[in-house]
Amino acid sequence: MKKVLKLDSGEKITIRHVKKSDIEGIWINFNQVVEEGIYLPVLTPVKSAFEKEAWYRNLKKEKELCIVADSSKKKSPKNIVGQCEITNLEWEGGAHVGVLGIIIQENYRDKGIGRALIDMALKQSKKLNNKEKIILSCFTTNERAIALYQKMGFRVVGIRKKQFYMDSQYLDEMLMELFIDEYLESSNGGF
Repeated sequence: MKKVLKLDSGEKITIRHVKKSDIEGIWINFNQVVEEGIYLPVLTPVKSAFEKEAWYRNLKKEKELCIVADSSKKKSPKNIVGQCEITNLEWEGGAHVGVLGIIIQENYRDKGIGRALIDMALKQSKKLNNKEKIILSCFTTNERAIALYQKMGFRVVGIRKKQFYMDSQYLDEMLMELFIDEYLESSNGGF
């Protein structure tokens, strides 16, 4: 399954499942967002080829989902400008629940890519992995992401105060959830 978005600039972004050849691009994208220091509770970029390969092997072994945004204007490995993963909970009793994580390169934000990534990830996680509920968390300071999640139907279920300590300050974590069937029944799921 894939979807092509055409940006105002004319650039085409293909929303599709990850391929093994995307591994380096995934981590270039991830490390760029880590270096911004404001969206992820990660302080160290991933550089090790072993760690990058292990991530992909685990993704496949656990039948987890990764949807990427692939730019037509960029050459591999810099063609991956966004990614959305839905991973499994560690508990067997939570097999119906997926954990969503998404990152998008700074120059590609506010262009509809995040919404397209999440939409495909939600639909594919239901179809391929029988997920019923998706949970996520983000910093309470990430107003752009929170607005998108709420537009898509995610509901706030809690705040963890002072959950992370980064750059000499505490950050609160917002917890959100969405039931995929409700999403699919709403106008959000028909986008």
